[in-house]
Amino acid sequence: MIPRTEMEISKEPYSVDHTYKRFPVYKEAFVTVSFQDTGKMGYMLFLGKMLENMAKKIALGEEGYSQADNALDMGANTLNLLLGTYGFPNSQFLRWSPLFVPEMFAKKTLKLESEKLTEMVKQAAALYGADLTGIAGLDSRWVYSHDLVKPFKLVGSGEPEETETAFLIPERVNRAIVMAVAMDAELIEASPTVPGSTAASLGYSRMGIAAVSLAEFIRALGYTAIPCMNDTALSIPLAVDAGLGELGRHGLLITPEYGSNIRLCKVLTDMPLLPDVPIDFGVAAFCDSCLLCAKNCPSAAISTKGQITEGVCGNNNPGVKKWYINGERCLKFWQANGASCANCIAVCPFTTGFESMQCYECEKCDPQRRCELQVNTHLRMKYGYLKGEVWGNKPRVVIPGRRGL
Repeated sequence: MIPRTEMEISKEPYSVDHTYKRFPVYKEAFVTVSFQDTGKMGYMLFLGKMLENMAKKIALGEEGYSQADNALDMGANTLNLLLGTYGFPNSQFLRWSPLFVPEMFAKKTLKLESEKLTEMVKQAAALYGADLTGIAGLDSRWVYSHDLVKPFKLVGSGEPEETETAFLIPERVNRAIVMAVAMDAELIEASPTVPGSTAASLGYSRMGIAAVSLAEFIRALGYTAIPCMNDTALSIPLAVDAGLGELGRHGLLITPEYGSNIRLCKVLTDMPLLPDVPIDFGVAAFCDSCLLCAKNCPSAAISTKGQITEGVCGNNNPGVKKWYINGERCLKFWQANGASCANCIAVCPFTTGFESMQCYECEKCDPQRRCELQVNTHLRMKYGYLKGEVWGNKPRVVIPGRRGL
């Protein structure tokens, strides 16, 4: 990671007003569009129309949508589907109790100083495939209020468990270990064709590996661990709290190392870990001046206006000052496209770093202030995340070197 000492500490990483309430999964676009299509409550039912259009594009021989392209994507997604299917709480390998850890380990807590435990966890996360790892206190506001049917309840004691009526998380589970896995920058640039989807599928498979592996590691040290992919709690605000990055105009986390070309997973735990702090490397100021993601969104789902606290559609959760995304518009383009879309990630200047031509497209650049993107690009080159022979030409994203999984 780029040392956070190279950036400012963000004392107010977000603004939340009195109207904010915990968000339920059943308001996500995946669920609402699924219900519109089928009249049934589900998370993946929207795929019906998407698969129909996938088949049509294969039959028409459209470039980037061939059977071979889709086969590569499906292979990339295999471990995601085996381990967690994007994230359903307490299901598959995302179980809230030990999977394979012997009781002699699970019942014996390794007592070490918080600093040492924190170091061990971050080293283990890197070994299991995380490219970035941060730790946050578990802010209850970011825990989902409900899954599809059952509520998430924060209770005083006991073990994490799913009952017939609720998911129960004890108060002692008060840390979130947030991990980011970098996606393939070349594949992402192919969005909205299928290779762009393949980058996301690889990211989800690696998310599953990292979350499940780290949870078992923590359990083998005698602590509680809840592995999560997209489930149980909101990943982006937890990642902001954990110092991994800032929220962008496109509704995604932007990290100093990889921009928004990442996927997020997390493990909730009672291990007494040292929390990181939120950072400010100029994303909000830059996004005020840059509209590339909005201009290149084929569904017009991204705001071209300023930050607000009111939502723009039923999939939003009002009360946080930010740029709100129209999730249903986005997902309905996926359906028509026959593949997921990542145009907003592909065109974001923080994905590949500064290019001189971007200056011509920046509408509000002030020569008297430093360019946040150029500063970040310098840091990425300094710490080995980008390479470039001539400043101002398109840099080359360096593929992360991974020691373990």
